Amino acid sequence: MRTDSWLNRLLVALSGITLVLVVAYIVLIQENRSVQAEVNQRQQFINQSIQLGRINDALIRALAAAAVEHNDDKLRELLAQNGITINPTTGAPEKQATPAAAPAGTGR
Repeated sequence: MRTDSWLNRLLVALSGITLVLVVAYIVLIQENRSVQAEVNQRQQFINQSIQLGRINDALIRALAAAAVEHNDDKLRELLAQNGITINPTTGAPEKQATPAAAPAGTGR
């Protein structure tokens, strides 16, 4: 009889531990899903930013070409106010380095 009660208690304890581990696993899965959703949103933002950057570059090139083609001083001034100079020989825009756009150094 003693071995049966000892074995019974051991099995109940192991069952309890298993139940706790299953609950912890479920909680971790739910937390992982929420973190994964946040990561996916950030990745989508990055991908959209890259696409908008390409559109931005194309728009700047079109504005620079129009400014050169039509000799539009107001358009040149607008581009210059936003840190873009136009190469007078090719008409290609050149971005000026601004403190906000400059790459950050690795301070150690």
